[in-house]
Amino acid sequence: MSPFSAFSLLLALAAIVLTVIPLGAVVLKLFFTGGSFTLDPLRRTLEHPDLGRTVLDTLTIVLASTVIAVVVGGGLAWLNERTDARMGLLSDLLPMVPFLVPPIAGSMGWIMLFAPEAGYVNNAWRWFLGLFGTENADPVMNIYSWHGMVFVFSVYGVAFTYMMIAPALRTLDSNLEEQSRISGAGALGTLRKVTLPSVMPAVVAGALLWIWVALVTVDIPVVIGTPADISMLSNEIVTALRNTFPADRGLAVGLSSIISVAVMIVWFLQTRVLRGNRHATMGSKGTRTVPLKLGRWRTPARALMVLYVLLTTVLPFGGLLVVALTGTWQPSIQWDRISLDGYTTLLSNPQMQAGLRNSLLLALAAATVVALVTAVVSLYIRRAGPVLGRVVDAGIKLPATLGTLLLVVGIVLTFTGSPFWMAGTVTILFLGYLLLNIPNASITSDAAVAGVGEELTEASAISGAGEWRTFWRVVLPLLIPGLVGSWAIVFVRVMGDVTVSSLLAGVTNPVIGYQILETQQNGSTSQVAVLASVLTVVSAVVVFLAVWYGRRASRWAASERRGRAA
Repeated sequence: MSPFSAFSLLLALAAIVLTVIPLGAVVLKLFFTGGSFTLDPLRRTLEHPDLGRTVLDTLTIVLASTVIAVVVGGGLAWLNERTDARMGLLSDLLPMVPFLVPPIAGSMGWIMLFAPEAGYVNNAWRWFLGLFGTENADPVMNIYSWHGMVFVFSVYGVAFTYMMIAPALRTLDSNLEEQSRISGAGALGTLRKVTLPSVMPAVVAGALLWIWVALVTVDIPVVIGTPADISMLSNEIVTALRNTFPADRGLAVGLSSIISVAVMIVWFLQTRVLRGNRHATMGSKGTRTVPLKLGRWRTPARALMVLYVLLTTVLPFGGLLVVALTGTWQPSIQWDRISLDGYTTLLSNPQMQAGLRNSLLLALAAATVVALVTAVVSLYIRRAGPVLGRVVDAGIKLPATLGTLLLVVGIVLTFTGSPFWMAGTVTILFLGYLLLNIPNASITSDAAVAGVGEELTEASAISGAGEWRTFWRVVLPLLIPGLVGSWAIVFVRVMGDVTVSSLLAGVTNPVIGYQILETQQNGSTSQVAVLASVLTVVSAVVVFLAVWYGRRASRWAASERRGRAA
């Protein structure tokens, strides 16, 4: 084993151990009582009322939103990367803009718009129909419903799938597509038979990543699902851990095991796709992207992308902004109450300033470390043998499927007491963010690594470069376009995190997510709107810079490949 491979393996083992120990502490405490083994948690899980309905509701919403997210995200990525409908860097940001609003804030924004009685859009719709004599019209959409839940989940899922599929389409050589069209295949036939099979690892990675995230998402089910009487597994786990005294950790473990089975099935499907080698890779020959000319459909395609952003981002953010500026949520907007008092009051608070600063620094550090670690580990998994590679891959991904909240509880039990004494420190927050995001980010890095052929690394080795130099000078630049999406996902999730911060943050280590949660629990809708809008602006600026760098790195990597080919 070479030094680079040994380092990669040790890095993977460190990530696995740091994840397994907290989970092991929780599981052992639950399944071993008085030194004897018990299945009481599983028994109580099977006896949980409405378990079948909860599982069915969860699978329905997750699978429906995944299908919509893959179709919409993949369609937007294809328009941006393979056609002349592209509008520069703006096109890269458009599908991801909804993701920049934290789910808890975004859910509240959709409620402010589409609440059946007080929603701004629904009231505007009734007013408009009233001009034609229609009274008491039905709302445009009742957010507290099945289609409301699927809609909000899908909006956030599009950003995940887009960030996986777009880099793969960007680096795909268009020669095969051109040959397909020359041979008489239409645009849809070329898309189905050439383009889609080539980027299938990225498509599967995007779908798996969103399924993984959707299964453990807490914010949307609590804020929208509870009033709609729609039960999801994540919501029941939160209830068992936070709303039950004492915390029913046995039930939480049992419910999390159902999520684990679902994630393992999808993970198995992803490994089959990645190991099938029926997809395109970046080799040593220069690539040339010739966009498909849409002709008269170019303007409608651009209008469709802009309309998507208006409907999924501008409207809910506008609802939050109106509430933040007016200081109240009323069925009709109080224009005479607009002021910046809410922003000046909160942003002049030293505790709020500390929370925003801590969140920004932690998000930048966690996203960078997670991206580098997962890149190295995914590269090792690809080059390792089939048995060792699968064992390491399972060790990285599967422990986290037992549940985000359970992993956080394990971190609390393991690292807050002797001998670590990390309670109330920024270190325990950083550790929690790393352990929770490495499994999800590894899905992205797997897809990015799968798109890099072995020709360039072999050429580098023949030229005398060692594995470390090959990784930094050859492999990593080729991975950057794909890793930017992973980096952005981790950054935004850490910036607006609610789950980890609710259990690990405190007065001495405040973060913005914890402050949003506290403010929301205190019933201050206007203050939550102020915090959410500030958080959205900060996240948007940082992600914009990351996407710009990823686009620049993609062009640099393409020019490097062409130069080496020449």
